[in-house]
Amino acid sequence: MKVRVATSSQINAAVAGLDAWLETMRCPGGYGGPVAHWWQQSLMYTGAGLDWRYEGIIIGYLQLWERTGDAIWLEKACRAGDDLVAGQLEDCHFGASAFELNPATAGTPHEAACDTGLLRLAKALRKTAGQDWEKYALCAEHNLQSFYIEELWDAGTQSFRDSPTVPSFVPNKAATACEALLLLAEITGGASWIELYVLPTLDRILEHQVCGEGRLDGAIAQNSFGSRKVEKYFPIYIARCIPSLLQGFQVTNQEKYAEGALRAMQFISRWGYEDGSFPTVVYQNQRVNRYPSWIAALGDILRTADVLRPYGFDTDLTATENRLLAGQDDSAAMQTATGFAAQVDGQVEPIPDLRDVLHVAGWCDKAFRYLTSKAGPGLPAAQSSRFETTCKLQGQILQLEETPEILEVRRDRNVVYYWCKGEPWPQVASPEFWLH
Repeated sequence: MKVRVATSSQINAAVAGLDAWLETMRCPGGYGGPVAHWWQQSLMYTGAGLDWRYEGIIIGYLQLWERTGDAIWLEKACRAGDDLVAGQLEDCHFGASAFELNPATAGTPHEAACDTGLLRLAKALRKTAGQDWEKYALCAEHNLQSFYIEELWDAGTQSFRDSPTVPSFVPNKAATACEALLLLAEITGGASWIELYVLPTLDRILEHQVCGEGRLDGAIAQNSFGSRKVEKYFPIYIARCIPSLLQGFQVTNQEKYAEGALRAMQFISRWGYEDGSFPTVVYQNQRVNRYPSWIAALGDILRTADVLRPYGFDTDLTATENRLLAGQDDSAAMQTATGFAAQVDGQVEPIPDLRDVLHVAGWCDKAFRYLTSKAGPGLPAAQSSRFETTCKLQGQILQLEETPEILEVRRDRNVVYYWCKGEPWPQVASPEFWLH
């Protein structure tokens, strides 16, 4: 069956809608809202999260500025950068930088993703002789030096730990740190960042890559503790390893990095389904867990595929792009996933889980970043409209309503969750929303 390719007008409409929805998520200090994730939920804290949502938001607005020439997009990128500068704490961390653990700080890869956004902004502004570019670069450098290098660098393994106190290594999180350091080296001219930290870490990532094992070839293990690898393979996280590997090739001309990046993407595409989705996890025995089946996060897989096309990746991911676009509803945001409730037993119910239909800034930014790379030169007017749906949480049938002003969930006409957008906590939250 032939899959229809999205038109430029569809892409532009989707981007304009996402921008309109992101405006509804603005609150004191930045972009807020609840979080749904594979690992844990943060449905109670709804204030600004200075986490990886800023990577896609800043880069997305920069791409719109570059593709349209409209200064409004640069202003929005700078506004997001200012959120991070203002939200950097005295200890160098960003406030509420742990996504599903918010309002905790010192989140990985979240702080490095913020640094990547800041450094991309600094780089763009420096080209225009902008006076403020240095403040964004200095903010990122402070975080990278004080947190990643002074606290997380493990001289013994020559790579970044995921925790200062635990000998753990998570390839996708370390890869995000490498992306930021590569940008910092480019801006400062400091090649030592690359030699001392980036290349040894990229080599450690390649040590976690499966070689020559059929359908698992190219997969990158999710993490390791000391010498023990956790042989679980998450496509969306493997995709986040690829850009830094490719950049490693570009700065060294060592083919092992480009080859590793291409094989990783081939692994991801090999496990794709006809509907454009991917397993959430592939296990060492080749058993899979399909749920939650991500929607908004597919933007990271799609953008990674694009950067690899000049290097030989040629799989058609049109079905994946269509799945992403189909996830946009009346709110103008992309839904998070399908099948959150099927995470344990694999049984998908006809009524979606609340976490499926929740709109999360830190997932929508990934859709936004990908789609803005294809948008322009002009965007239509758009707005975020009322979105209503029936859903379930912990077996309870609920009615969810989101408008530009509020997020409300009802059970039997009783309000069980009520968040006024802009507030750091919901005004009403019954016990089922306290789940982690």
